[in-house]
Amino acid sequence: MNTDIMVKPATLMISKVTVDNTRYTNILMGTVQGAIANGVLDSVRDGTIDKNKANDLGIIVSVWLNPSVSKDDSLDHKILFDIHRKATYQAIKKAMNNEPSIDWLLENQDNIVHKYYQMGLDGKI
Repeated sequence: MNTDIMVKPATLMISKVTVDNTRYTNILMGTVQGAIANGVLDSVRDGTIDKNKANDLGIIVSVWLNPSVSKDDSLDHKILFDIHRKATYQAIKKAMNNEPSIDWLLENQDNIVHKYYQMGLDGKI
């Protein structure tokens, strides 16, 4: 939420990338972390997460933020915030509804291809 206000349920944000860049860190730990906290609260507000369990649960959010964001002088922090808030909310909603189901995953395992893996197969990376 802020440097001295912790969201409930307690939420740990983990970056998928390590970048030695102050601007990147400030964007990640400011705009993105704040957005994640708001997405968590949106999930409590709409009942996806039971308010009475907010003190007993914990959430781990793994975040990919492209390192090139630190070089974008026209970065719109509001858009970045809104994207991560919505993504967090949607991920929590899916998780709390057991989506996708294990049956669906087992049925579709060979049809699910990560976009970067596909780009590698296609020779684009």
